[in-house]
Amino acid sequence: MFTEGKIKSYITERGFGFISIQGESKDLFFHIKDFPNKSVEPKIGENLKFRIVEDNGKLKADQIVRLDLKQNTADLEAHPQQSSYRNNSASPRFHERSPKGRIFTIVGLIIIAVLAMLVYYKYQDYRQAQQLKAQQLMQQQAQIVEQQRKALGDLPDRVLSEQGQRHLDNTSSQSLRAEVINGAENTQAQVTTSQFKCDGRIHCSQMRSYEEAVFFLRNCPGTQMDGNNDGEPCERQFRR
Repeated sequence: MFTEGKIKSYITERGFGFISIQGESKDLFFHIKDFPNKSVEPKIGENLKFRIVEDNGKLKADQIVRLDLKQNTADLEAHPQQSSYRNNSASPRFHERSPKGRIFTIVGLIIIAVLAMLVYYKYQDYRQAQQLKAQQLMQQQAQIVEQQRKALGDLPDRVLSEQGQRHLDNTSSQSLRAEVINGAENTQAQVTTSQFKCDGRIHCSQMRSYEEAVFFLRNCPGTQMDGNNDGEPCERQFRR
């Protein structure tokens, strides 16, 4: 059987208090652990409904129902519009701040987009600069190779440095040219020797070509074709 009463006293530090019951001279003990809602501290004068039980030979309140809290809950359920009005009372501030927050968000996105575009353009400029530098280096190398070819003449390609990193030694190039010239002269001499032979002719009138006269002058004894002894036979005849 439930009994009703009011909180007469409550000690927060110790978590217990006493309930006064109408028509009873002695107050009833209660503990906070027997309250259904411990998050809300009991208040003096609060109306309660409870059962009286015995604990270790002493009477105390058990199965406590907080009538005032229950009444407040019922009032909120009966007047939901009033509650919603209270909740919406703070909404104007929120709505006032909302446009500003949107503006800041939009500005931030614009700044990020601009920075991204700047970084992209700088990267493109860097790539173009690198490509241009590579093209200039290739052109310089090609010019160096071309200058080497012009300076050295028709030498084998393996002698030239395609990258313009090495230059031929002057002495080597000169000796190579000398070998080529000597080889040409030796070849010409061999060809001349095979064409002409000493057969007793000694005068320019007997010569059919300047090369033949040179052969007879250099290889055959007793020739009379170099009057000034300059090594050039039959100069008038062959207009030398």
